[in-house]
Amino acid sequence: MKPKRLQSITSSGILLSIAVVAVFFTGCTPGRLGLRNMTAVSRYFDADVNTVWNAVDQAMTGIQVEIKDMEKGLLRTQWIKGWSTTKSTGLITGGEWQERYRLTIQVTGEQAKTYVSMQAQLEEKAPGGSRAYRWSRTVSDGTIERDYLQRIEKILNVP
Repeated sequence: MKPKRLQSITSSGILLSIAVVAVFFTGCTPGRLGLRNMTAVSRYFDADVNTVWNAVDQAMTGIQVEIKDMEKGLLRTQWIKGWSTTKSTGLITGGEWQERYRLTIQVTGEQAKTYVSMQAQLEEKAPGGSRAYRWSRTVSDGTIERDYLQRIEKILNVP
């Protein structure tokens, strides 16, 4: 074979090998870094941004807030801890799973309406063993978000 053709085949082989190795080690699916396990619940309100923001603030009464930025329309609570109502290790061992969540609420003014989006980040912890020291992220079913959205609706007198 001619040296140029051999060089071309060799460089193509090297590039193909690099591509195969890259796919093998990184996978074909999107990276896990973007996975957040959060469910969004949202709604438009026929009220100005300030009125809706005040309703969001009232709905969070008694809950510790980590971020509260009215200019950006962002509110995030601290972790709210409790006991699982769905998971248990049984009556004999008496172990209860712990749960915690935090809400991220975005309030955005759009023309004559205000858009509110809520996302709950939910984690759980087993009662015993090595898992008792680690929080594991779980997917929210939207119940927590809908509850807080209903609080806001009630404050705004939305039917």
